[in-house]
Amino acid sequence: MAGNIACLRGWHPALARAELSALFPNNEIRPLDSQRLMEISGELDLQDAANIIQYSSGIQAILHDPVIIDWSGEDCLNELISKVSHKIEKSGKKGSFGVFHWRQEGKIKGLSGSKIAGLIGGVAGRNGFSIDLDNPDNKLGLVLDGSCGKVVCGWLIDYISQEENSNTRRATERPFFKPISLDPKLARLAVNLAGGPLDEYAILDPMTGTGGFLIEAGLIGRNVIALDLEQEMVDGASKNILWAFDCEEVTQIENVEIIRGDATDLSNSIPKRWHRKISGLVLDPPYGRNSHGSLSHFELIKNTLNSFRDVATDNATVVLILPIQPLEVKKLQLEIDSQEINLLHGQWNDFKHMLNDCKWNIRGLWVEHVHSSLGRLILHASNDPLN
Repeated sequence: MAGNIACLRGWHPALARAELSALFPNNEIRPLDSQRLMEISGELDLQDAANIIQYSSGIQAILHDPVIIDWSGEDCLNELISKVSHKIEKSGKKGSFGVFHWRQEGKIKGLSGSKIAGLIGGVAGRNGFSIDLDNPDNKLGLVLDGSCGKVVCGWLIDYISQEENSNTRRATERPFFKPISLDPKLARLAVNLAGGPLDEYAILDPMTGTGGFLIEAGLIGRNVIALDLEQEMVDGASKNILWAFDCEEVTQIENVEIIRGDATDLSNSIPKRWHRKISGLVLDPPYGRNSHGSLSHFELIKNTLNSFRDVATDNATVVLILPIQPLEVKKLQLEIDSQEINLLHGQWNDFKHMLNDCKWNIRGLWVEHVHSSLGRLILHASNDPLN
């Protein structure tokens, strides 16, 4: 019996699974016959898990001590209600009660989430709970997954509704923006993939531009250092972070530092107090805005990755976001040895050799489709110590 089940958001389940693994590094993550249902094995601190859901990008909910039913027909309803009733009766919980239900990946034929929620609510009422669907003391989550025909019901650790979105943080809403910017969902996920669970270490955004990574890292309380060689971008990113935090001075934001500096000379650009205290780097290279003169894009990235070693922790990771030609067959994730990648700037095999020369090992590759002539490759790599 699974102890905890994570429900992932639908905008990019493969990346959401990678984020889940990064945020729960001490647990094994296994799919539950669905790209959006993941079993989290091992011990779990429920309060920590609730906090992680709130600052994640791809995790919609986590269900604790769940009942899992492979739905094959009306007969399964009695089995589900019986098992959930036993769970409620033996829980020892008191106070108000509510059932939160949703479906994902299509419908399960003949199955109504609201009907099941009503039956479970009746069980709770007979066990002395008062029903509160707004802010109950005890929450049960009920998810119906059409792709695998599973119904999962468990105590809801926390939940972010599908309606919650990041539109208010989009680049076009900021006081300073450029036309090509990452969706805040992807920026936040990249930050979490690079940094793992929130801790005292920092994330580095060495070519911050308008500050997309900076904003997402800052808002979730992660220590973040943002650099840019252009004063215009430093000033613009500062305006954007003040807008995001609704404050007057960057110095009021304790976990944020914005610096004019050189990504290829980080040991001299970043304050000494942060040396060896940076656990992740996020980089969306500024193609078309190269302030480093004669450096090619590959050289710029290579020099940045080599420079990062001077300030990074030994187990640091990097997340790079690279523009590519759209794949002929749409995929969310690629094998590390994939030959399907066509970078818009340079050759993929040359890029892989460059990473190998820098001693960064690719851990995962994912693809985001942007439009008919543009895709994004999201690359996660780990530090291979030079010794």
